[in-house]
Amino acid sequence: MKTEIKISSNYGFDHNWTLEVNTKTGIRSFYLGQDIKFIRRVLGMDPEYLIEQIGTRDISEGSVGNRKLARFICNELGINIRTVGKIEPWGLCAE
Repeated sequence: MKTEIKISSNYGFDHNWTLEVNTKTGIRSFYLGQDIKFIRRVLGMDPEYLIEQIGTRDISEGSVGNRKLARFICNELGINIRTVGKIEPWGLCAE
């Protein structure tokens, strides 16, 4: 299972995350919402704590930090190869 966070912006200053999980059966995408809202509401932690846990502030697409962030989110929420197919695309959203 390979994971990655896709980052988009609606207004230029916000950062919206989508978790992509690539398995042998295909790619599943889960809209997470705005970065800070997701970290605080869904993960229940401060952004600084998250940064400390993954060891970097660089989470740009394709970076090691991005993959660490995606794995961290999956670990925290119990997402694995057995559970990923049972989650709706909006099921993790902070909105």
